[in-house]
Amino acid sequence: MIDDSLILKVHGISAGSFLQEQLNGDLDALAQGHWTYATCCNEEGKVLAFLWVFPWADGILLRLPRSTVPTFLAHIERRIDNRDVHFTATALHFGALDNDSSGADPVLYTTEANITLVSGVPGVIPCISEYPVAEVLSTEAWYAARIRAGIPEIYADTANRFLPQMLNSGLMHRHYSHGDHHLSKCAQHRHLAYAIVSTYKTGCRALYHKHSPAGTILDYGRDDHTSIVQAVVEDRFIGKKLTTRDCDQTLIFQRVAAN
Repeated sequence: MIDDSLILKVHGISAGSFLQEQLNGDLDALAQGHWTYATCCNEEGKVLAFLWVFPWADGILLRLPRSTVPTFLAHIERRIDNRDVHFTATALHFGALDNDSSGADPVLYTTEANITLVSGVPGVIPCISEYPVAEVLSTEAWYAARIRAGIPEIYADTANRFLPQMLNSGLMHRHYSHGDHHLSKCAQHRHLAYAIVSTYKTGCRALYHKHSPAGTILDYGRDDHTSIVQAVVEDRFIGKKLTTRDCDQTLIFQRVAAN
């Protein structure tokens, strides 16, 4: 299991105002030196990218899975028009250090080794660096910590399926006002959830309850001999035994509390 995230740099005179216009999230936090989460949505209001957004010395950094980058850039770059906004892929590394005493404030700290520490994630300290950091958690352990913290991940094959409200919208600290009443009503009954199992057998993302569609698996991780699975699950199936299409494994999901 390899972390496939990529960090993009957004720069130019209009970069900040452009992102404020295009993304859903508290982008005002950047002006206060805080980092934040945001979503980029398609024309139907569904999430095509879930982003970590960081203020940076010479621009703004966006962290997202590598698999979603082509679709994200194709969607957002055509909206730049003649504004001074540029997206550049960086070679920066993103990982996480094991730490139970991370501060609650979403701020960045730079160490003497020129490693940027990301405060505000429970249980771990994500980090951004120019070179790989030897002490970072394994990818599976980092993903497990992220899932425990209620932070979703959207890959290419789960993009364009969910409204932001289904992905722990408390992380973005903004009311979503997409006008489709039907979609908004659906969002009230589907929520980010997690299941803990001894071993997770990867494969199909679709979840079922007695052959009825029940949800979609987003991601998984593993730490201390325990696997944790992240999914968007319908309310009525929370706490019930769900299976994947091959019925090879039973998963019982708990709803993630809104941050």
